[in-house]
Amino acid sequence: MKQIILGAAIGLTGMTGTATLAQDARTGVYPAGNVPIAPYSPGIQTSNGFLYVSGQIPYVDGEIPAYANDGENDIQDQTMIVMENLKAVLEEAGYDFNDAVRATVYMSDISLYGGFNEVYGTFWGQGETPPSRAAIAVRELPGGRPDAPVLVEVSMIAYRSE
Repeated sequence: MKQIILGAAIGLTGMTGTATLAQDARTGVYPAGNVPIAPYSPGIQTSNGFLYVSGQIPYVDGEIPAYANDGENDIQDQTMIVMENLKAVLEEAGYDFNDAVRATVYMSDISLYGGFNEVYGTFWGQGETPPSRAAIAVRELPGGRPDAPVLVEVSMIAYRSE
């Protein structure tokens, strides 16, 4: 019994050391003007070259601009804002869209897919490789209001070797 307890204590000590190492191996990324609406970091950069960018929504100064919710090209306008918000986090950490290796897209309606792609695709030039991606339709996205729904959210993982 003493051996089991001792082994557990050693394991817990090792876990604490690992948690400390994990904390030391990552840095929060906070571009100017990107104020999270909940307890999260806009980006987390790790010491092994990865950057994890939290889902970005079409907020400018804490809200969806009127032009992105006026019934005309809303998905394109919101996608442009989301991509610019992603770009700000990437650039703050020293990355760009060509470092992105994975994107996850959430849309409030899959019928918005074409309009989203019209804008999303412009962030990679000819001969550049966009990241792998998943697109998921969800019922509702956080941060919206009945009169100003969030139509799209995108998160990314980027990698840059040291």
